[in-house]
Amino acid sequence: MLAALVLVAAATCADAGESYGASMFTVTGTVLCQDCTKNWNAYAYNAKPIAGSVVAVTCLDEHTGRTVIHRTDTTDEEGVFKVEVPYAHDGGSCRLDPAHCLVRLVRSGDKGCAVLTNFNGGTTGEKPYRPSRVSPTEVAYSAGPYYATFTQCDVDGDDKSCS
Repeated sequence: MLAALVLVAAATCADAGESYGASMFTVTGTVLCQDCTKNWNAYAYNAKPIAGSVVAVTCLDEHTGRTVIHRTDTTDEEGVFKVEVPYAHDGGSCRLDPAHCLVRLVRSGDKGCAVLTNFNGGTTGEKPYRPSRVSPTEVAYSAGPYYATFTQCDVDGDDKSCS
């Protein structure tokens, strides 16, 4: 009986990606406001950081599809977020694979620039896919940048194909 439970646990908690010896990974990035009312260069290259925005990392069990970890962080005055996620879950018996996580923009910290865009998967989610920094104590992934914009910049149907 005990052997059967161990086999089930091993199958459920199979090799979950490389942690490089670290106990957690971090996801970092920025949230910016793009102003479509400015000229194209200002719109494309002069986005302003949004302090107080919320970014979430949600990780799913690869076998059941259920949420096993959900973490958030609020951006600082430079629009930077850093979400820390432990590799261990379910009481430490299972290891999390970052490839089964989604990073997404939840809320803008600027009420005037609050329309979330899907640039870089800001609203639908972006998967961490390759570490940007690795050491024995830290594995970091970069995400985004994510953008919000003004209400007058939101175009209904702009995500539909032209046909």
